[in-house]
Amino acid sequence: MLARKCRYSLQSDATIYAEIIIKPCCTIVISVPKMGQRIKSKLALIHFTPSEKNVLLECYAKDTVESKSIILDLSYRDALELCQTIDAVKEEHEILMSDLCY
Repeated sequence: MLARKCRYSLQSDATIYAEIIIKPCCTIVISVPKMGQRIKSKLALIHFTPSEKNVLLECYAKDTVESKSIILDLSYRDALELCQTIDAVKEEHEILMSDLCY
């Protein structure tokens, strides 16, 4: 089980990109180097919101909504790919935990 890395251009400005690392321990690290933003959070604390032209990815640093740290505007295709990657990491983590119990 390895960390998965992705890189997506933002819809608001194609020259700005987000680097996303999904770790096997069900955490996510999002960096936007050009904007100097970086956050590490639990996968459970991210939220996807579809809009007319894109999907907003909201990532919270803590367990409260008030601590919103990063909002990214991704294309539908990129958001779907990210969701599928997150699901795969979660499934691998569940299988590993289940195997360790035996």
